[in-house]
Amino acid sequence: MPARWSLEPLRVQVGVLLSGCGHYDGTDVQEAVLCGLALDRAGARVVALAPRRPQLHTVDHTIGDEMESAPRSIYLESSRIFHDRIHAVPGFPLETLQGLVVPGGFGGAKNLMTGFAVPGEKRRAHPDAEETVRHFLSSRKPVGVVGLGDILVSYLTEEPLEDPRPGLDPRKVSVDPGRRMVTTPGFKGFTRVSEVALGIESMAAEMMKLMVRP
Repeated sequence: MPARWSLEPLRVQVGVLLSGCGHYDGTDVQEAVLCGLALDRAGARVVALAPRRPQLHTVDHTIGDEMESAPRSIYLESSRIFHDRIHAVPGFPLETLQGLVVPGGFGGAKNLMTGFAVPGEKRRAHPDAEETVRHFLSSRKPVGVVGLGDILVSYLTEEPLEDPRPGLDPRKVSVDPGRRMVTTPGFKGFTRVSEVALGIESMAAEMMKLMVRP
């Protein structure tokens, strides 16, 4: 008779909001994978989330130029990053998650917001991305932000974007206890993946601390 329970202890679940696959037109893959690794090492279960919409455009990552391509789905492209199943937002029960991470990549501006590089058009968050992030902000659940993920989150919190200071310790993260947000520069501030990894590990550790505090 199959067991009705698992030997694995219950774990907190943390969503990772993705915006495609590739740092020029979606999520930065290295940042996303490092987030998944750091959260898993910290004891959390990672839940991948993405909207079901076409992405703004497709970029040839060998040269960084936009290319002619049939429309690509944010959801399908994002599903390439993690082995586990990806879940669509809206539609996923966000109340089952204890935190959210928004990795970087230009998809945060191109696919999760409108008006990217369009003269005269105001930049706004897409409703699906806004609904997802606001759930965690309003519920006071920890939100981790990596690199260019701050484009979306700063818009929603009405905070100015800040450039990382030169010479920053890669282990140092910014913690906003009021909003329960933890930010690390990612590739916005560092060029070496080892430095980005240190920051993301610190971010995950701080998020786990916030999850056990009311």
